[in-house]
Amino acid sequence: MVATREWSRLMVADRLGLYVHIPFCPQRCPYCAFAVVTGRMDMTEGYVQAVCDELVWSASSPSWGNRGPFDTVFFGGGTPSRLAPKLIARILETANRIHGIRQGAEITLEANPTTADAQRFGEFRDAGVNRLSIGMQSLVDETLLLLGRTHSAADAIHAYSLARQIGFRSVNCDLIFSVPAEPAAALATTIEQLLVLEPDHISAYALSVEKDTPFHRRRLQGDLPEVDEDDDATQFAQVRQHLTRAGFEQYEISNFSRPGHRCAHNWDCWTGGEYLGIGLSSHSFVEGERWWNLSDLDRYCQALQGGVSPRSGSEAIGPRKKREERIWLGLRTCEGVELEAGELAAMQSSTQMGILLSSGRLTLERQRLRLVGENFAIADAVAATLIETLERDVAVAGCP
Repeated sequence: MVATREWSRLMVADRLGLYVHIPFCPQRCPYCAFAVVTGRMDMTEGYVQAVCDELVWSASSPSWGNRGPFDTVFFGGGTPSRLAPKLIARILETANRIHGIRQGAEITLEANPTTADAQRFGEFRDAGVNRLSIGMQSLVDETLLLLGRTHSAADAIHAYSLARQIGFRSVNCDLIFSVPAEPAAALATTIEQLLVLEPDHISAYALSVEKDTPFHRRRLQGDLPEVDEDDDATQFAQVRQHLTRAGFEQYEISNFSRPGHRCAHNWDCWTGGEYLGIGLSSHSFVEGERWWNLSDLDRYCQALQGGVSPRSGSEAIGPRKKREERIWLGLRTCEGVELEAGELAAMQSSTQMGILLSSGRLTLERQRLRLVGENFAIADAVAATLIETLERDVAVAGCP
Protein backbone atom coordinates (compact mmCIF):
# COMPACT_ATOMS: atom_id res chain seq x y z
CA MET A 1 0.00 0.00 0.00
CA VAL A 2 1.29 3.47 -0.87
CA ALA A 3 2.20 5.43 2.22
CA THR A 4 0.72 8.92 2.51
CA ARG A 5 1.39 11.83 4.80
CA GLU A 6 -1.13 14.21 6.27
CA TRP A 7 0.34 17.66 5.92
CA SER A 8 -0.68 20.32 8.43
CA ARG A 9 -2.54 23.49 7.51
CA LEU A 10 -1.31 26.81 8.83
CA MET A 11 -3.63 29.20 7.04
CA VAL A 12 -5.93 29.24 4.05
CA ALA A 13 -4.58 30.95 0.93
CA ASP A 14 -5.16 30.92 -2.79
CA ARG A 15 -3.03 28.52 -4.80
CA LEU A 16 0.56 28.57 -3.56
CA GLY A 17 3.47 26.58 -4.95
CA LEU A 18 6.91 25.68 -3.66
CA TYR A 19 9.76 25.07 -6.09
CA VAL A 20 12.97 23.52 -4.72
CA HIS A 21 16.03 23.45 -6.96
CA ILE A 22 18.40 20.50 -6.62
CA PRO A 23 21.44 21.35 -8.80
CA PHE A 24 23.53 18.17 -8.57
CA CYS A 25 24.18 16.27 -11.82
CA PRO A 26 26.67 13.56 -12.82
CA GLN A 27 27.47 15.66 -15.91
CA ARG A 28 26.13 18.68 -17.75
CA CYS A 29 24.10 17.76 -20.82
CA PRO A 30 25.39 19.70 -23.87
CA TYR A 31 22.07 21.54 -24.33
CA CYS A 32 21.53 22.41 -20.65
CA ALA A 33 21.51 26.06 -19.59
CA PHE A 34 20.10 25.50 -16.09
CA ALA A 35 21.94 26.11 -12.82
CA VAL A 36 23.57 22.73 -12.29
CA VAL A 37 26.66 21.48 -10.49
CA THR A 38 28.55 18.43 -11.70
CA GLY A 39 30.05 16.18 -9.07
CA ARG A 40 30.37 17.74 -5.60
CA MET A 41 28.05 15.16 -4.04
CA ASP A 42 29.93 15.80 -0.80
CA MET A 43 27.99 19.09 -0.71
CA THR A 44 24.50 17.56 -0.66
CA GLU A 45 24.07 17.55 3.13
CA GLY A 46 25.29 21.13 3.43
CA TYR A 47 23.13 22.23 0.52
CA VAL A 48 19.98 20.68 1.98
CA GLN A 49 20.73 22.39 5.29
CA ALA A 50 20.97 25.69 3.39
CA VAL A 51 17.65 24.97 1.65
CA CYS A 52 16.01 24.29 5.02
CA ASP A 53 17.57 27.45 6.45
CA GLU A 54 16.15 29.43 3.53
CA LEU A 55 12.69 28.00 4.20
CA VAL A 56 12.97 29.16 7.81
CA TRP A 57 14.30 32.56 6.68
CA SER A 58 11.43 33.00 4.18
CA ALA A 59 8.87 33.01 7.00
CA SER A 60 10.32 36.26 8.34
CA SER A 61 10.98 37.87 4.96
CA PRO A 62 8.70 40.79 4.05
CA SER A 63 8.17 39.31 0.58
CA TRP A 64 6.76 35.91 1.59
CA GLY A 65 6.12 35.95 5.33
CA ASN A 66 3.50 33.57 6.73
CA ARG A 67 1.89 32.55 3.44
CA GLY A 68 0.81 28.93 3.33
CA PRO A 69 0.05 26.13 3.08
CA PHE A 70 1.53 24.99 -0.22
CA ASP A 71 -0.82 23.33 -2.71
CA THR A 72 2.05 22.00 -4.81
CA VAL A 73 5.73 21.20 -4.35
CA PHE A 74 8.11 20.67 -7.27
CA PHE A 75 11.67 19.36 -6.95
CA GLY A 76 13.49 20.37 -10.14
CA GLY A 77 17.09 20.39 -11.22
CA GLY A 78 19.63 19.32 -11.86
CA THR A 79 18.83 15.78 -10.85
CA PRO A 80 16.71 15.72 -7.67
CA SER A 81 16.62 11.91 -7.68
CA ARG A 82 20.38 11.91 -6.98
CA LEU A 83 19.66 13.13 -3.45
CA ALA A 84 19.21 10.57 -0.70
CA PRO A 85 15.46 10.18 -0.05
CA LYS A 86 16.00 11.16 3.60
CA LEU A 87 17.20 14.57 2.39
CA ILE A 88 14.08 15.07 0.28
CA ALA A 89 12.07 14.06 3.36
CA ARG A 90 13.94 16.64 5.46
CA ILE A 91 13.09 19.42 3.02
CA LEU A 92 9.42 18.44 2.94
CA GLU A 93 9.25 18.20 6.72
CA THR A 94 10.81 21.66 7.06
CA ALA A 95 8.44 23.16 4.47
CA ASN A 96 5.49 21.62 6.29
CA ARG A 97 6.66 22.85 9.69
CA ILE A 98 7.33 26.40 8.51
CA HIS A 99 4.60 27.08 5.95
CA GLY A 100 2.43 23.96 5.82
CA ILE A 101 1.76 21.57 2.96
CA ARG A 102 -1.89 21.03 2.19
CA GLN A 103 -3.21 17.49 2.57
CA GLY A 104 -3.38 15.90 -0.88
CA ALA A 105 -0.85 18.37 -2.32
CA GLU A 106 0.80 17.43 -5.60
CA ILE A 107 4.48 16.73 -4.84
CA THR A 108 6.63 16.19 -7.94
CA LEU A 109 10.21 14.99 -8.14
CA GLU A 110 12.27 14.94 -11.34
CA ALA A 111 14.14 11.67 -11.81
CA ASN A 112 16.95 10.61 -14.12
CA PRO A 113 16.66 7.03 -15.43
CA THR A 114 20.19 6.28 -14.18
CA THR A 115 19.00 6.73 -10.58
CA ALA A 116 16.16 4.20 -10.88
CA ASP A 117 16.20 1.82 -7.94
CA ALA A 118 13.23 0.14 -6.27
CA GLN A 119 14.29 1.01 -2.73
CA ARG A 120 15.16 4.61 -3.63
CA PHE A 121 11.88 5.18 -5.49
CA GLY A 122 9.97 3.58 -2.63
CA GLU A 123 11.62 5.88 -0.09
CA PHE A 124 10.82 8.93 -2.22
CA ARG A 125 7.19 7.82 -2.21
CA ASP A 126 7.25 7.27 1.56
CA ALA A 127 8.74 10.75 2.02
CA GLY A 128 5.61 12.20 0.42
CA VAL A 129 6.46 12.40 -3.29
CA ASN A 130 3.36 11.38 -5.28
CA ARG A 131 4.28 12.43 -8.82
CA LEU A 132 7.43 11.36 -10.64
CA SER A 133 8.78 13.13 -13.73
CA ILE A 134 11.23 10.92 -15.64
CA GLY A 135 13.75 12.56 -17.97
CA MET A 136 13.53 10.03 -20.80
CA GLN A 137 14.04 12.55 -23.67
CA SER A 138 14.03 9.73 -26.25
CA LEU A 139 13.56 5.98 -26.48
CA VAL A 140 16.08 5.61 -29.29
CA ASP A 141 19.67 5.02 -28.21
CA GLU A 142 21.15 6.89 -31.18
CA THR A 143 19.17 10.02 -30.30
CA LEU A 144 20.18 9.76 -26.65
CA LEU A 145 23.82 9.71 -27.73
CA LEU A 146 23.25 12.79 -29.90
CA LEU A 147 21.79 14.52 -26.83
CA GLY A 148 24.76 13.55 -24.69
CA ARG A 149 22.61 11.52 -22.32
CA THR A 150 24.21 8.74 -20.29
CA HIS A 151 21.16 6.47 -20.07
CA SER A 152 19.82 4.07 -22.68
CA ALA A 153 16.28 3.52 -23.90
CA ALA A 154 16.21 0.33 -21.81
CA ASP A 155 17.21 2.35 -18.72
CA ALA A 156 14.34 4.79 -19.34
CA ILE A 157 11.78 2.01 -19.73
CA HIS A 158 13.12 0.31 -16.59
CA ALA A 159 12.78 3.56 -14.61
CA TYR A 160 9.18 3.95 -15.74
CA SER A 161 8.34 0.32 -14.91
CA LEU A 162 9.85 0.71 -11.44
CA ALA A 163 7.82 3.87 -10.81
CA ARG A 164 4.62 1.96 -11.58
CA GLN A 165 5.73 -1.07 -9.59
CA ILE A 166 6.43 1.11 -6.54
CA GLY A 167 2.97 2.64 -6.79
CA PHE A 168 3.35 6.11 -8.30
CA ARG A 169 -0.06 6.86 -9.77
CA SER A 170 1.02 9.94 -11.67
CA VAL A 171 4.10 9.69 -13.89
CA ASN A 172 5.36 12.20 -16.44
CA CYS A 173 7.82 11.41 -19.22
CA ASP A 174 9.92 14.17 -20.81
CA LEU A 175 10.51 14.09 -24.57
CA ILE A 176 12.81 16.19 -26.76
CA PHE A 177 12.19 16.56 -30.50
CA SER A 178 13.87 18.53 -33.31
CA VAL A 179 17.24 17.00 -32.45
CA PRO A 180 19.89 17.84 -35.09
CA ALA A 181 20.95 14.81 -37.16
CA GLU A 182 18.35 12.58 -35.52
CA PRO A 183 17.30 9.65 -37.74
CA ALA A 184 14.03 10.37 -39.52
CA ALA A 185 12.11 7.51 -37.91
CA ALA A 186 13.43 8.05 -34.38
CA LEU A 187 10.72 10.41 -33.16
CA ALA A 188 7.92 8.12 -34.35
CA THR A 189 9.62 5.17 -32.62
CA THR A 190 9.86 7.10 -29.35
CA ILE A 191 6.22 8.20 -29.47
CA GLU A 192 5.01 4.68 -30.25
CA GLN A 193 6.96 3.17 -27.36
CA LEU A 194 5.84 5.93 -25.00
CA LEU A 195 2.20 5.26 -25.80
CA VAL A 196 2.72 1.55 -25.11
CA LEU A 197 3.99 2.48 -21.62
CA GLU A 198 0.82 4.53 -20.97
CA PRO A 199 2.22 7.42 -18.92
CA ASP A 200 -0.19 9.91 -17.36
CA HIS A 201 1.57 12.96 -18.71
CA ILE A 202 4.09 13.79 -21.44
CA SER A 203 6.11 17.00 -21.68
CA ALA A 204 7.41 17.44 -25.23
CA TYR A 205 9.92 20.18 -26.00
CA ALA A 206 11.72 21.19 -29.17
CA LEU A 207 15.46 21.23 -28.54
CA SER A 208 16.57 24.79 -27.83
CA VAL A 209 20.23 25.68 -28.31
CA GLU A 210 20.98 28.17 -25.53
CA LYS A 211 23.90 30.58 -25.39
CA ASP A 212 27.10 29.40 -23.66
CA THR A 213 26.16 25.72 -23.81
CA PRO A 214 28.36 23.11 -25.54
CA PHE A 215 25.72 22.81 -28.28
CA HIS A 216 25.86 26.58 -28.82
CA ARG A 217 29.64 26.48 -29.16
CA ARG A 218 29.35 23.61 -31.63
CA ARG A 219 26.82 25.56 -33.67
CA LEU A 220 29.11 28.59 -33.80
CA GLN A 221 31.87 26.30 -35.08
CA GLY A 222 29.56 24.89 -37.75
CA ASP A 223 29.55 21.45 -36.14
CA LEU A 224 25.86 21.34 -35.17
CA PRO A 225 23.29 21.84 -37.94
CA GLU A 226 20.12 23.82 -37.35
CA VAL A 227 16.77 22.10 -37.68
CA ASP A 228 14.77 23.72 -40.47
CA GLU A 229 11.70 25.65 -39.23
CA ASP A 230 9.41 23.57 -41.43
CA ASP A 231 10.92 20.34 -40.06
CA ASP A 232 10.48 21.64 -36.52
CA ALA A 233 6.82 22.47 -37.20
CA THR A 234 6.29 19.05 -38.79
CA GLN A 235 7.74 17.27 -35.76
CA PHE A 236 5.64 19.36 -33.37
CA ALA A 237 2.53 18.46 -35.39
CA GLN A 238 3.57 14.80 -35.34
CA VAL A 239 3.86 14.82 -31.55
CA ARG A 240 0.56 16.61 -31.10
CA GLN A 241 -1.32 14.41 -33.56
CA HIS A 242 -0.18 11.12 -32.05
CA LEU A 243 -0.75 12.17 -28.44
CA THR A 244 -4.15 13.78 -28.90
CA ARG A 245 -5.35 10.78 -30.91
CA ALA A 246 -4.25 8.59 -27.99
CA GLY A 247 -6.50 10.56 -25.63
CA PHE A 248 -4.06 13.10 -24.22
CA GLU A 249 -5.23 16.67 -23.66
CA GLN A 250 -2.83 19.33 -24.92
CA TYR A 251 -3.42 21.75 -22.08
CA GLU A 252 -0.28 23.81 -22.74
CA ILE A 253 1.84 24.14 -25.85
CA SER A 254 4.39 21.55 -24.64
CA ASN A 255 2.34 19.54 -22.16
CA PHE A 256 -0.09 16.67 -22.67
CA SER A 257 -2.02 14.85 -19.98
CA ARG A 258 -4.54 12.12 -19.34
CA PRO A 259 -7.74 13.36 -17.64
CA GLY A 260 -6.98 14.43 -14.09
CA HIS A 261 -3.21 14.45 -14.55
CA ARG A 262 -2.30 18.01 -15.48
CA CYS A 263 0.79 19.23 -13.63
CA ALA A 264 -0.93 21.42 -11.05
CA HIS A 265 2.29 23.18 -10.07
CA ASN A 266 3.09 24.35 -13.58
CA TRP A 267 -0.54 25.18 -14.33
CA ASP A 268 -0.69 27.46 -11.31
CA CYS A 269 2.53 29.22 -12.39
CA TRP A 270 1.19 29.74 -15.92
CA THR A 271 -2.12 31.14 -14.69
CA GLY A 272 -0.85 33.72 -12.23
CA GLY A 273 -0.41 31.66 -9.07
CA GLU A 274 2.15 32.69 -6.47
CA TYR A 275 5.16 30.53 -5.74
CA LEU A 276 8.20 30.44 -3.51
CA GLY A 277 11.48 29.35 -5.08
CA ILE A 278 14.03 27.82 -2.73
CA GLY A 279 17.58 26.82 -3.60
CA LEU A 280 20.23 27.76 -6.10
CA SER A 281 19.06 30.24 -8.78
CA SER A 282 15.38 29.67 -7.88
CA HIS A 283 12.78 32.30 -8.78
CA SER A 284 9.82 33.40 -6.64
CA PHE A 285 6.73 35.44 -7.44
CA VAL A 286 4.23 37.11 -5.12
CA GLU A 287 2.09 40.25 -5.21
CA GLY A 288 3.65 41.70 -8.33
CA GLU A 289 7.26 41.08 -7.30
CA ARG A 290 9.65 38.51 -8.76
CA TRP A 291 13.00 37.72 -7.19
CA TRP A 292 15.73 35.16 -7.72
CA ASN A 293 18.60 33.57 -5.84
CA LEU A 294 22.35 33.41 -6.26
CA SER A 295 23.49 30.96 -8.94
CA ASP A 296 26.84 29.99 -7.40
CA LEU A 297 26.66 26.99 -5.06
CA ASP A 298 29.33 28.12 -2.60
CA ARG A 299 28.03 31.69 -2.37
CA TYR A 300 24.47 30.44 -1.86
CA CYS A 301 25.44 28.11 1.00
CA GLN A 302 27.77 30.67 2.59
CA ALA A 303 25.06 33.34 2.56
CA LEU A 304 22.64 31.16 4.49
CA GLN A 305 25.33 29.92 6.86
CA GLY A 306 25.96 33.57 7.68
CA GLY A 307 22.27 34.36 8.13
CA VAL A 308 22.22 36.49 4.97
CA SER A 309 19.54 36.45 2.29
CA PRO A 310 20.57 34.42 -0.80
CA ARG A 311 18.59 36.78 -3.02
CA SER A 312 20.50 37.95 -6.09
CA GLY A 313 18.00 40.31 -7.70
CA SER A 314 14.37 41.31 -8.04
CA GLU A 315 11.95 43.14 -10.28
CA ALA A 316 8.55 44.74 -9.87
CA ILE A 317 5.96 43.45 -12.32
CA GLY A 318 4.15 46.62 -13.37
CA PRO A 319 0.82 46.77 -15.25
CA ARG A 320 2.43 46.60 -18.70
CA LYS A 321 4.64 43.60 -17.96
CA LYS A 322 1.83 41.89 -16.08
CA ARG A 323 -0.40 42.23 -19.14
CA GLU A 324 2.33 40.94 -21.46
CA GLU A 325 2.93 37.86 -19.30
CA ARG A 326 -0.81 37.19 -18.91
CA ILE A 327 -1.26 37.23 -22.69
CA TRP A 328 1.91 35.34 -23.54
CA LEU A 329 1.35 32.58 -20.98
CA GLY A 330 -2.41 32.43 -21.49
CA LEU A 331 -2.25 31.89 -25.25
CA ARG A 332 0.09 28.94 -24.67
CA THR A 333 -2.67 27.14 -22.72
CA CYS A 334 -5.91 25.47 -23.74
CA GLU A 335 -7.92 28.07 -21.83
CA GLY A 336 -6.41 31.06 -23.62
CA VAL A 337 -6.53 34.55 -22.16
CA GLU A 338 -9.42 36.58 -20.74
CA LEU A 339 -9.29 40.05 -22.30
CA GLU A 340 -10.29 43.18 -20.47
CA ALA A 341 -12.88 45.44 -22.11
CA GLY A 342 -10.32 47.87 -23.52
CA GLU A 343 -8.12 45.03 -24.75
CA LEU A 344 -11.07 43.41 -26.49
CA ALA A 345 -11.97 46.65 -28.27
CA ALA A 346 -8.38 47.15 -29.39
CA MET A 347 -8.10 43.60 -30.68
CA GLN A 348 -11.36 43.83 -32.62
CA SER A 349 -10.11 46.98 -34.36
CA SER A 350 -6.89 45.28 -35.47
CA THR A 351 -6.70 44.10 -39.08
CA GLN A 352 -4.03 41.51 -38.25
CA MET A 353 -6.02 40.03 -35.38
CA GLY A 354 -9.14 40.08 -37.53
CA ILE A 355 -7.38 37.98 -40.18
CA LEU A 356 -6.33 35.44 -37.54
CA LEU A 357 -9.88 35.21 -36.19
CA SER A 358 -11.47 34.83 -39.62
CA SER A 359 -8.93 32.14 -40.54
CA GLY A 360 -10.20 29.96 -37.70
CA ARG A 361 -6.82 29.85 -35.99
CA LEU A 362 -8.21 31.83 -33.08
CA THR A 363 -11.57 31.66 -31.38
CA LEU A 364 -13.21 34.40 -29.31
CA GLU A 365 -15.86 33.39 -26.80
CA ARG A 366 -17.17 36.53 -25.12
CA GLN A 367 -13.86 37.97 -23.91
CA ARG A 368 -11.78 34.79 -23.89
CA LEU A 369 -9.31 34.43 -26.75
CA ARG A 370 -7.95 30.95 -27.50
CA LEU A 371 -5.86 29.27 -30.15
CA VAL A 372 -7.53 26.34 -31.87
CA GLY A 373 -6.02 22.86 -32.07
CA GLU A 374 -2.74 22.63 -33.93
CA ASN A 375 -2.37 26.42 -33.90
CA PHE A 376 -0.61 26.28 -30.53
CA ALA A 377 2.50 26.35 -32.72
CA ILE A 378 1.96 30.05 -33.45
CA ALA A 379 1.15 31.05 -29.85
CA ASP A 380 4.20 33.25 -29.38
CA ALA A 381 3.71 35.04 -32.70
CA VAL A 382 0.03 35.70 -31.95
CA ALA A 383 0.89 36.95 -28.47
CA ALA A 384 3.48 39.35 -29.93
CA THR A 385 0.93 40.65 -32.46
CA LEU A 386 -1.73 41.17 -29.80
CA ILE A 387 0.66 42.88 -27.39
CA GLU A 388 1.88 45.20 -30.16
CA THR A 389 -1.75 46.01 -30.99
CA LEU A 390 -2.54 46.88 -27.39
CA GLU A 391 0.59 48.97 -27.00
CA ARG A 392 -0.31 51.30 -29.82
CA ASP A 393 -4.07 51.45 -29.44
CA VAL A 394 -5.73 54.37 -27.71
CA ALA A 395 -8.11 51.97 -25.97
CA VAL A 396 -5.29 51.02 -23.61
CA ALA A 397 -3.44 54.33 -23.66
CA GLY A 398 -4.06 54.71 -19.94
CA CYS A 399 -2.04 51.59 -19.14
CA PRO A 400 1.53 52.44 -18.13
